[in-house]
Amino acid sequence: MNLTRFLACAAAVWLVRVALNWAFYTRVIGQQSQQIAAAHPGLFREVVPGLILTDLIFALVFTYLFVKVGAALGGGRMAGVKLGLLVAVLSPVIGGLYQYFSVTYMSIGLTMAESGFQIIAHAIEGAVAGAIYKAEVVPKIEAIRAR
Repeated sequence: MNLTRFLACAAAVWLVRVALNWAFYTRVIGQQSQQIAAAHPGLFREVVPGLILTDLIFALVFTYLFVKVGAALGGGRMAGVKLGLLVAVLSPVIGGLYQYFSVTYMSIGLTMAESGFQIIAHAIEGAVAGAIYKAEVVPKIEAIRAR
């Protein structure tokens, strides 16, 4: 693993993730979230530095996964998209469904909107990882074929 490419890739994924989350949660569903918060005072906490730090942890782990399995998924942007879709379904989408079936304040519309966003966002984040972390897949494959 090339540490410089790894860190550059993780930083790019982190910035994209922060921007996507900000846009979706403030601009797309922000008003609906504010209505839910107003109806349930004291239920939500918003610690923006904590959310951004959580996005950094995601970016580091996601990039590590991409470095390790990107070649098996075909390498490049499409491998990142595939990994992003798998991660999205296994974590935020399933988690959102658990939340929908656990609390009464989550509507099916909000759950589906967030699930759709997570699938799209993770695919974009994966594409960014695949575009930036250009693993040495092709030379390795060519070396194997040359044998």
